[in-house]
Amino acid sequence: MKQSISLVIVLPFLSATLTHAFSAPASSSPKTTLNGLSASQFRHPLDRDLTSFINNVPFKSIAEEAIRTSLSIVEQGVRLDLLSSSVKVSSDQLPELQDAMEEAARVLDMEVVPELYVQNSPQANAYTLALQGRDKSPPIVVVTSTLLDRCTDAEIQAIIGHELGHLKCSHSLYLTLGGLASTPLRALPIVGAQSEQLMQDWRLAAEYSCDRAALLVAQDVNVVAGAMLKLFAGTSRVTNTQAFIGQSREYEELLKSANPMVRASVKMQQRTHPLPVKRIAELEKWFESEEYKAIVV
Repeated sequence: MKQSISLVIVLPFLSATLTHAFSAPASSSPKTTLNGLSASQFRHPLDRDLTSFINNVPFKSIAEEAIRTSLSIVEQGVRLDLLSSSVKVSSDQLPELQDAMEEAARVLDMEVVPELYVQNSPQANAYTLALQGRDKSPPIVVVTSTLLDRCTDAEIQAIIGHELGHLKCSHSLYLTLGGLASTPLRALPIVGAQSEQLMQDWRLAAEYSCDRAALLVAQDVNVVAGAMLKLFAGTSRVTNTQAFIGQSREYEELLKSANPMVRASVKMQQRTHPLPVKRIAELEKWFESEEYKAIVV
């Protein structure tokens, strides 16, 4: 979705009738609980650097208070809308899905387990407000009915992990603060364009960070790749994750030798979310990295 920086950012995994039989916990093998995990451990480098910069700007504390206070009002409206038109997951309603949420939150060492809702929609998607308001109500995560129908239990939990990554990183707060900090620069001819490009790059980096959070929850790169594959392809019939990972490598190699104008065109396609194969390529690199191994081992 094309978006300007606003007070609240809803962050989806991707820009029907509920029939998915969520019959077992998302994984039969125990997950490594990442006690003491901080967001900085899995943030993409650009996300980490810009978050650190925002933490040191003079107006950060005042602006954060205003954003969190305003978000409480937005959360009230969103929660009322979801309670009136969606299904709230609990120990009594889709309990296995609730277990998957609680396990994902436990793995990422979240302070609060978010409320999870299932929304009837023909689009396979998940989203969160990506920040907790001042009224201390639990954050909200929404998954759509089509997503439940299309993905396996483990893939659904990985997608939940992606949304929890946005919450763990407080992306709504930091991206909003970044937008406020860059506003005075937008009127300047060259610097304005550069600051807008930097904000776009930050939004993409935030998605990479949350793909990493999904991997930390799944602890299996094939599960996350499978979730992406089904969502991007628009069908559950494509299941060969290794072939998709191979496709991402082919893309990376071709991009290196592509004409500069072609590369510029590709970059323009990544307005709010990275290209699917780019996300897989970046995730595989991190899965093989010492940084990932240091967290989960």
